[in-house]
Amino acid sequence: MATEEFSKDKSNQQTNVKFETLEKGPKRKYTRKSKTDEKAKAMIDQMINEQTNEQTNEQTIEPTNSEAAGINANRQIIEEKYDQQKDSKTIIERVKDAMINTVNYTKIGQQEGKKQQITGKLIDLSLLDEDNLYVVDIDIHKDKPIEEIDKIRQNLIDSLPPNVGLVKTAHGGLHIYCNRNFYQLPSNRNVKVAITDSYDIDVFAQMTKYKIENGQETKEIIQNRVVAPNTSIRETKNNQRVTLKYEAVNDWENASHLASLREILDKWNIDIEMSYEDYAQQQHDRIYGVQVNDEGTIEQMNDELAQACVDGLKNLEIHNYPQPINMEVSLLSVFCGLYGITNESIRSEGMKNIRQFNKLSANADKNYRQASSNGERKPNPWILTKILKYHNKDYYEQIIKPLLKKNYEAKKKEKQILINQTLVPNKIDLQDVFTLLDMQEKAANGEYENEEQIVMDLTRLLVYYEGETEDIYAIKGYDAICDTQVLYHKLEGTVYKQLEKININFKNKKTDEKTDDKKESKPLTAKHIFKKYASKFAKKG
Repeated sequence: MATEEFSKDKSNQQTNVKFETLEKGPKRKYTRKSKTDEKAKAMIDQMINEQTNEQTNEQTIEPTNSEAAGINANRQIIEEKYDQQKDSKTIIERVKDAMINTVNYTKIGQQEGKKQQITGKLIDLSLLDEDNLYVVDIDIHKDKPIEEIDKIRQNLIDSLPPNVGLVKTAHGGLHIYCNRNFYQLPSNRNVKVAITDSYDIDVFAQMTKYKIENGQETKEIIQNRVVAPNTSIRETKNNQRVTLKYEAVNDWENASHLASLREILDKWNIDIEMSYEDYAQQQHDRIYGVQVNDEGTIEQMNDELAQACVDGLKNLEIHNYPQPINMEVSLLSVFCGLYGITNESIRSEGMKNIRQFNKLSANADKNYRQASSNGERKPNPWILTKILKYHNKDYYEQIIKPLLKKNYEAKKKEKQILINQTLVPNKIDLQDVFTLLDMQEKAANGEYENEEQIVMDLTRLLVYYEGETEDIYAIKGYDAICDTQVLYHKLEGTVYKQLEKININFKNKKTDEKTDDKKESKPLTAKHIFKKYASKFAKKG
């Protein structure tokens, strides 16, 4: 059954909603040509490219105050021009070519050429022909009574400007559609930018359209999806299957001249914007910064990098009150970093250097022992690299950054060796009810964090036998007649077609995987993972 058209029966969309439809703000008259937006974006892109080119130079050249002022002035002019030329298109006009059908009451996108029950739509922000539409996701905690959830949602709506698109989520939360207006965010999916006792706030955007592999942009588009209104999903609740729905709260599809993200976040006193300089630098350094391993624990810092960090902690002004590291160095952050160093000799040297080579504020000196005690409880050596990045920039560029790159490359090599040694295919258990459909749903929900998890699930389902002329594959599946799991023997092409249907979107993580089909801009699938580790599935006989 096809999903309902957005323009039909608006009143039915709001049957279970306790508040009235919000009115759109007045439309503005336009005096400038539509090319203003394109010119503004081009100017911004040029500024970022120029800054990135400067940062890839071997020599570190700090911008002068006048240059920095010039960049800020240009930015202000561009934003003012864009503010005068807000997009007059409605939300539905902006997203109509980026919508994907969902099927079978899940959030899984419809597969091409396959007949499935359509139960809603997804909006893939990466498929938009613009990067100016943002979605703020208010995730109200599900453990609250429905009456309280409704009240919280209404209070949030009352605090918003009128010219936004509003969608009630399946669990009573809120999607707020707004304009970017050059607000720079760290990533496409900014999770829990604010946390309260009642709800969490995420912001979804199109900051990066294409996947990054080894620090380089590929032609492969990042999947970046948001559930659209009039979409139904089913979940198991209290041992019963229930149907939940995403519903438009106001005239969502016809909302235009949307408020800016800055206008919304300012009302809540939230600031997560990056400077253009930091954004350009992030694109340049992004692959070296992740220091949390697959188990979610902080990785140890090797002695070479730890010693370099200690050597760089000199001539700093260290304060007592903990501010964000990019603003100033706090005594607590220094102690957290030093206590994270496992080599006792290097750590001891760093402790001695705090007072010997740096200037402490009066309050920092007074609270030295307390800060030390607090820092010991929260050890994280990688904080030191961030301190040096913002407060000893030349040293960071010349010494720390090359060591981070070296550390990254060593980790990658070590990880590949570990994979080759440990990933041995399991014997397929026909009592295990796990099937390819379960794997597809896990992938669609973003439950996989790395390639190893995908390979281990594939070994529960698939094995192949090397033949003289052609390989024969055995894949586990459900036999409805026998009501049991059986092994189906299939040819390579048939198996590959099944694996191609499982699109991989790693949870909170960019993939390191280079695909064979990268030039064709195809998404990463289970087929690519299987082919990479094919030897792990081979059986003789």
